[in-house]
Amino acid sequence: MLFRQSDKKNSDEGLRKLPPHVARIHSIPAISRGRQFEGSFTVADKSYDFSYAPASVSIIGRRLQLLGRLTVKDSRGQTHSRDRVRATLVGTQGGIGTAPSRPGNPTSSATASSDLPDVESTGATSFCGVMYMHFEPLVGSALGVAADMGRVQLNARFVPVDDTERTLQVIYSSIVTALYAKQPDATAAAAVSELNTILSRK
Repeated sequence: MLFRQSDKKNSDEGLRKLPPHVARIHSIPAISRGRQFEGSFTVADKSYDFSYAPASVSIIGRRLQLLGRLTVKDSRGQTHSRDRVRATLVGTQGGIGTAPSRPGNPTSSATASSDLPDVESTGATSFCGVMYMHFEPLVGSALGVAADMGRVQLNARFVPVDDTERTLQVIYSSIVTALYAKQPDATAAAAVSELNTILSRK
């Protein structure tokens, strides 16, 4: 326990307790599972399960924005959720290995050029391996978390294990490729529309 001594000496009132240090969550790792992103984090030796389920996406100022339901479950099974939480795409990392097949692009499964680093595929063979998104400011206490969640980054990795997850990776990859192109790409709007159709399914 921390105390601060005041200018008054020889007095019990000369000691006053400092406010407790508030933990801060900077980032949460997650994996794409189904139509949502799932992960976990630990604060002060307490573990939490986490999920973010996008319900709709849009492009605002050439940035992808998602709106969805954020859910946190503690080790006792208590769950706290909030709807329409905004997440904004701020960066991506290319995937390693064979790119997922894209409709109308027979070369999508080709490997990257030998002139390029083997950390990612580029151009026609590009695909998204990780998306980095910033959540809007969150109130930790409202989610049952004793921590500052005012600026949390979601590190969402794609490791598809079924057709739904592979399809979503392809669509997100198409959007990312279009948004990061030097010239605006009309395919982004079509991909966003397709993604919204999938996310809206019951």
